[in-house]
Amino acid sequence: MWAVLTVIAYLLLALLIPMVWALGRTWRRTRNSRNVTCPELGALTEISLDSCYAVRMHAIGEQELRVRACARWPEHRDCGQNCLSII
Repeated sequence: MWAVLTVIAYLLLALLIPMVWALGRTWRRTRNSRNVTCPELGALTEISLDSCYAVRMHAIGEQELRVRACARWPEHRDCGQNCLSII
């Protein structure tokens, strides 16, 4: 019985390690703020991406990003987030 449970545990571990690795890589890639050129204003601005949202989207197979904070907010809060196409 223990041998079967051990094999199942190793199988689950073998499946989880690559998934956690890929999700962790996505989180590390999106956690830092970055400077981009705002397409609407044509000026350089600093944005922060929503890392948790990026990880959730990556887990379901999408590559969608969302801006969490921008130096141009709150004046331009309702922008189309076109700066994400640059990233």
